[in-house]
Amino acid sequence: MAAIAFDRFEDSLELLNPLKGFAPERQRIEVYRDPLLGHTSVYNPAIEEGLKVFLNEVDRELIARLAEESAKTCVFCPERVAGVARFPDDLIPGRVVKIGEAVAFPNLIAMGGHHSVAIVSRAHFLELHQLSPELIGNAWLALREVEAAVRQRDPTAAWTTVHGNYLFPAGASLMHPHFQMLIGSAPYTQHARLAEACRGYLEREGTRYHDDLLQQERATGDRYIAATGRWHWLAAFSPLGSNEILAVHENEGDLLRVDEGELRDLAQGLASILRLYQDLGHMSFNYTLYTRREPETPDGFQCLLRIFTRQNPAATYRSDDFYLQKGLQTELMLHRPEALAARARGYFPRG
Repeated sequence: MAAIAFDRFEDSLELLNPLKGFAPERQRIEVYRDPLLGHTSVYNPAIEEGLKVFLNEVDRELIARLAEESAKTCVFCPERVAGVARFPDDLIPGRVVKIGEAVAFPNLIAMGGHHSVAIVSRAHFLELHQLSPELIGNAWLALREVEAAVRQRDPTAAWTTVHGNYLFPAGASLMHPHFQMLIGSAPYTQHARLAEACRGYLEREGTRYHDDLLQQERATGDRYIAATGRWHWLAAFSPLGSNEILAVHENEGDLLRVDEGELRDLAQGLASILRLYQDLGHMSFNYTLYTRREPETPDGFQCLLRIFTRQNPAATYRSDDFYLQKGLQTELMLHRPEALAARARGYFPRG
């Protein structure tokens, strides 16, 4: 096993703090670099003292009003779902896929060669703890059924990502819980970077990166959280988003080679993380599950899920994506990954 280097660097800032009577203060800045992709994240211990600057409290009156108003015209609600787009019969018999409360269908405005949506629940709005493993798992199974049909028809459909944009700060156009899936002949930027880095690591080291990462993280225990079946959960050392948690499949890189039980294990873990996020005071999140068609030659790629929080909906909402993320591709960490992992462990059964 190759040793993975978890590099972090320090800098500091001196100021006269007006909140402390202009007393001299030195703030320590920590910069974390991702071992595989090289992106950076920054942490300032002072951020935990002033966390409300970056995380407004949930405005429940606003949420209740938005939920009530948007439900009146929501096309994903059961009384209007007959109006969503449909698949051709020769691709999906019945034109939509239904599993439990989940309904999967093509996106009306596609962002890829194959772009699908899965309604997660009949309910128009759910608190994070109400996004249960059953609801999540059924939505994923419905999307995977679509992926299987697309693969059979389109031999170039090799790259698949599954996504969640929960509530408006995460980019959702509708409040109703739903997931999306993109399938294409070529990977988009982050997917391509991930796949290329995994391939390069395998060629260079002779082992798969995420195998080595999991072995090393489990040995130290600093950021490793738990396992749900063959999925392993850990806090990202250098996150791409706030409070980022990773899930890695210990073997497969192709979603169609992951069986139903394993997909439900992933749903169980995601539901646990969503309960953590709610208890940390968050309501909005994004996730992406990266997969690809199994290649003829091993390429070192393993299924990877990234999930992170977004700003809470509020009347005074401001985006938590600013120059740091958009211009510098550097994330602001609200908690150290080790502290986040320690907190997350309490949401998984002890194994």
